[in-house]
Amino acid sequence: MNKLIAGLLLSVLAFSAMAEQSKRESVEALLTLTNADAIVDSIYAQMDQMFAGMSTQLGIKPSEQSAFDRYMKKVVVAMREDMSWEKMKDPMIDIYLKHYTEQEIQDMLAFYQTATGQSMITKMPAVMSDSMAISQAMVKDFLPKITAMAQEFRKELEEARTKD
Repeated sequence: MNKLIAGLLLSVLAFSAMAEQSKRESVEALLTLTNADAIVDSIYAQMDQMFAGMSTQLGIKPSEQSAFDRYMKKVVVAMREDMSWEKMKDPMIDIYLKHYTEQEIQDMLAFYQTATGQSMITKMPAVMSDSMAISQAMVKDFLPKITAMAQEFRKELEEARTKD
């Protein structure tokens, strides 16, 4: 009787592991179909553009520009190595496994195989780029407000510390 129960338990565990592997393979197929690796590359390209404009925002002098450029190049190289798609892929699969059912993954696979799904994949980098440009403009406009708030807080904090 114990052998029968143990056998059934092992069968259930084996089936569960096979189902999980199948779901994992489906997520990997979804990420491949949606060109997730290319999306990561486009994010890095957008960050390169953002970093290029940072020297102006930081008030880098012309005499300091070459040192700043070398520094930023090191940052980008380190970021691309430490945060490459190869290193992100398995954790991303785990995120999908955590949040989506097998049916939802299959439905997404079906959608992204349609003309509309492929159009979305093709246009998404441009949508993301435009979205990032809007965000950058909003942050640029908001930065003076944050700076003023920080200065006001610093002043209040100094006054409070002086009283103590």
